[in-house]
Amino acid sequence: MSDLTAEAALAIATDAAHEAGALLIELRRSPASGIRSKSSATDLVSEADERAERAIVAAIRTRRPDDALIAEEGSQALGSSGFSWYVDPLDGTINYLYGIPHWSVSICCADTNGALAGVVFDPIRDELWSAVRGGGAYLGERRLAVTDKRDLASALLATGFGYVAAQRATQGRIIAKVLGDVRDVRRFGSAALDLSWVAAARFDGYFESVEKPWDWMAGALLVREAGGRVTELAPADPAFPRIIASGPGIHDELVALLARATKGL
Repeated sequence: MSDLTAEAALAIATDAAHEAGALLIELRRSPASGIRSKSSATDLVSEADERAERAIVAAIRTRRPDDALIAEEGSQALGSSGFSWYVDPLDGTINYLYGIPHWSVSICCADTNGALAGVVFDPIRDELWSAVRGGGAYLGERRLAVTDKRDLASALLATGFGYVAAQRATQGRIIAKVLGDVRDVRRFGSAALDLSWVAAARFDGYFESVEKPWDWMAGALLVREAGGRVTELAPADPAFPRIIASGPGIHDELVALLARATKGL
C-alpha cells in the first residue's frame, strides 16, 4: 500500500475535492449551521467545513488507509507509508458564510521529498487547479505559466490578513509601505486561490502570513510547477509574511520590498 505515483495521488485528490465541492454547494443552499469560533471571534468554522472535511478524509482513507493525514478542522491520522495528505476543506470560510463567491477546497499529497501532487478546486467557477511535482501546473487541461513581468512597480499583488486584530493592525502598516511600490494589492480571502491565480498569471505575486501547511502547500506547488518561485519564511512576528510567491522576474525585488516594509515594526 506504500507505493503511490504522483498521478494516482492527483486522481485521489481530484475526486475528493470534487466530492467536497459538490457538498459545499449543496449546503450553501440552506442557512449555515454549527458556526463557532476558533483562534479568535472572527475566525469561524461551520458545519459545512466539518462535513466537507469528513467527506475528503473518507475518500482518502478508503484508498490510502496507511497514509498520514493533517486537516484544518482537526482530522489527524498517523501514517506508516511515507505519504501525508494536507487538507483544507473550505479555504475562505468567511466568504462562504457571507455568500461571497470566492472560496475553495485545497488538498496536497506529500512524500519525504515534499509536495507530490496538489489540487485547488473552485466549485463556484468550476475551476480545478492541479499540479504534480515535475509535471507542470494546469487549470483543467490548460497548462499554466506564471507572469513574465520584470517590473515590480507594475505588478498586481494579492495578500491576506490575520484573524487577530493586533496582527491586522501590523499588516495594515506593512501594506501601507508596499502600495507605493507596486501597481496595486488585492485581498479576496482564499490563500489557496490567491496562489492558484499567481500560477495562472492572474496575479503577478502574493504574500501572506499563512502558517498552516494546508493553507498553502497545494498552491505553492502550483506556482512552482508553473515556473514561479516561492519563498518560505519563519518570522518571529506572526503578522509578518511567511509565504511569498511570484513570477521569477520580480521575486527577489518583492522579497526585498517586504523585508523593508517589515523593518522596525
